Amino acid sequence: MYDNKQDIEPPPEPKWFRQRRLEEDEFQSHHRVRWMVMALLLAGMIGLGWYFYPSLSKAPAMLAQLPDLQKSFGEMGGRVAATEARVQDWVAGQHELQQRVADLQKETEARFRYARKQASDLRAELYKRIHGEVLAEAQVLDAKLARLEAKSEADQALIEKLQTDLASLREETGKQAAQLESVHSQIERDGTARDQQLANLHDQVGREGHDVEDLNKKLAVKRVDFEVTRNHSRDLGDGISLGITGTDVSHRRVTGWMWVMPDRRTIWLRGQGAQQPVVFYGVRDGKRKELVITNVTRDSISGYLLLAA
Repeated sequence: MYDNKQDIEPPPEPKWFRQRRLEEDEFQSHHRVRWMVMALLLAGMIGLGWYFYPSLSKAPAMLAQLPDLQKSFGEMGGRVAATEARVQDWVAGQHELQQRVADLQKETEARFRYARKQASDLRAELYKRIHGEVLAEAQVLDAKLARLEAKSEADQALIEKLQTDLASLREETGKQAAQLESVHSQIERDGTARDQQLANLHDQVGREGHDVEDLNKKLAVKRVDFEVTRNHSRDLGDGISLGITGTDVSHRRVTGWMWVMPDRRTIWLRGQGAQQPVVFYGVRDGKRKELVITNVTRDSISGYLLLAA
């Protein structure tokens, strides 16, 4: 899982080592320049001596300048000796520097070996830890997967049961729809028959109305036609008032009251049907009176009142 072979880059040069190396390069450059200057001076002096040799042999006075020249050469020799001492010191410093570099290199290699060992141990520890964590996670995932598979089987059984129930429900719904269609057809047939019966009833009422009119003519009674609005009352004459509080169009019934004067009595109409006469007699005069409702609508009723002549 981990590769123990890694390319280890050499460590960067220490700052003090780089500075010391620059100083040494600068010192060597100055040293070379000094030797070149001394060589040029010596060559120039030799050339001057060769050039002025005839004059020097002819002019002994110039020999008096030899001590100064010897002194200059002595100073130059001292400088050369000082330079050689500095060179020797530099060489000794170089040896010391090389030794320090060798020691530093050994120390660096030892540190790198230790770091590589630490990295190898750390990789092994990390691999062991990660492997254990991955194994634990895999076990947890396996357990969850097993639970999900068991739940999936239970859900599949539930889905199959729901599908069966749905098929039964659809079948029952189809049966109910067929029954509803049958009931609807029966209702339409009953409605048609009821409309025919109502038409026959209206014809019969019309015929009975004509018969009543003929009978009234024969009996010489007084007929008072009326129409009363729902939740209102009306004076029908001969001290009789009629009030209507409710109507039932489908059953042709009404609810209301009659106030009879001068007897000062109330006759209640509770579910009074159309074409059903309401017969009553006067208390004082004993005359027969008859109220007949011929038509019932949602907002009003109509009919007639028969009074003895």
